[in-house]
Amino acid sequence: MPSRRTFLNTVGAMSGMLVVPEVFAGKGKEDVLLSPQLVYQHKENSYWYIGHLMSLLVNSKQTGGRYSLLRATERRGLEPPPHTHTKEDETFLILDGEVTYTVGNQTFEAKKGDTMFLPRNIQHSFKIKTEKLETMILLTPGGFENYFLEMSEPAAEVQLPPMPKGPPDVARIIATASKYGIKFPKLG
Repeated sequence: MPSRRTFLNTVGAMSGMLVVPEVFAGKGKEDVLLSPQLVYQHKENSYWYIGHLMSLLVNSKQTGGRYSLLRATERRGLEPPPHTHTKEDETFLILDGEVTYTVGNQTFEAKKGDTMFLPRNIQHSFKIKTEKLETMILLTPGGFENYFLEMSEPAAEVQLPPMPKGPPDVARIIATASKYGIKFPKLG
């Protein structure tokens, strides 16, 4: 039978595990620093990206790298070319509009209220069928939101920007997206 001192030392050590369980559960330091947040779309978190409005609601720093969340208003005719994400999965919640996703050899028709999951390492593209498409974009893990920040300008207003004058700088898009693990099929 343990002595009173041994018993108290053991109980004391065990109670420490209850107070700081993250140390014993293998959670990282970033878990302790996370805090609840109420976020909304506003001018300070909104960007004009090649004719689209992108609002960064939650960035990967705020989630310990787990995910990032964007709200996007995109225009028909300004969709990206087929591409493959190698680092993150994308999930699109359609808030308004209709869109056709091509993922590998499959085609999916999505409308308001639908959710489209695009796993990494599968080439995909999409075509907006309505004038504009409103979506929430969940990137898991986070990090790719930085591509949009790098390729955008701060929004002057929380609305679609003026239409781009001329075609986008494809070489810059490919070079920047490649830094974030995006692959494009060989052209020509």
